Amino acid sequence: MKTQAILGIGITLLTISATQAASYFKDDFNWGYNSGIWQARSGSNGSPFGCSFTPSKISPSSHGITLGVAPNQCAELRTKSLVGYGRIQSSLKTGNARGTVASIFTYTSWHDVPGRAWQEIDIEFLPSLGNVVHTNLIYQPQGGTYQSWEQDIDLGQYGLNIYQDLIHIGFDWSSWKVDWYVIDPSGNTRIIRTLYRDNGDGYVASNEVPQYAWPVDSTRIMINHWHGDNSASGMYFPQQYYWQNNWAYYDYLEYVPK
Repeated sequence: MKTQAILGIGITLLTISATQAASYFKDDFNWGYNSGIWQARSGSNGSPFGCSFTPSKISPSSHGITLGVAPNQCAELRTKSLVGYGRIQSSLKTGNARGTVASIFTYTSWHDVPGRAWQEIDIEFLPSLGNVVHTNLIYQPQGGTYQSWEQDIDLGQYGLNIYQDLIHIGFDWSSWKVDWYVIDPSGNTRIIRTLYRDNGDGYVASNEVPQYAWPVDSTRIMINHWHGDNSASGMYFPQQYYWQNNWAYYDYLEYVPK
């Protein structure tokens, strides 16, 4: 059953066992989101987020949903179930208000399982950076040091513009590599970045992630749209927010397990 997103109610996130990994799904977001798959988030993440996630900022249409941003308000959906290795892909288009972020990512941490490390794989669009996609892999043990492997990739070289086109984008996550990819205007799948799990040869290359930091635990798929708080950390990411409204339209999201 589809949930009419404009009537969404904040749901307390439940901890779900890693053994309850989801199987294949595709949500076309027709007149809202599938409430069997997604939870709408209520509440705040704290700095550098400058807004509270508000289910009413998720707006349905006949095909696709829009996650809205307004001063102090933003929107997020997260899967109810945890998923494992697989391909996560979507198509989206965003407005260009600086200081905002529209994302597709995986996330798990000690909030899912006590003692679990924070593990995240990101696709993010920041108007402050221009027509680029910000890719990242994040690792932090509970109480330990934050590490990330960031890279910004110019979409123009693939004939794409996130502010003009519906961008088909995703990443393929396995036990030994992550491929980020887009589909160009000719329908060709173009790998735009690859990170590898270090093979243990004693040398970690620039495109490798140490074995201990590789995302191995089952995780949630999330999409969100938010603005920064103009704090010191917010000025680094996502940079200055000028109190403008913004939108991010998601046409579908698909998960294909390995």
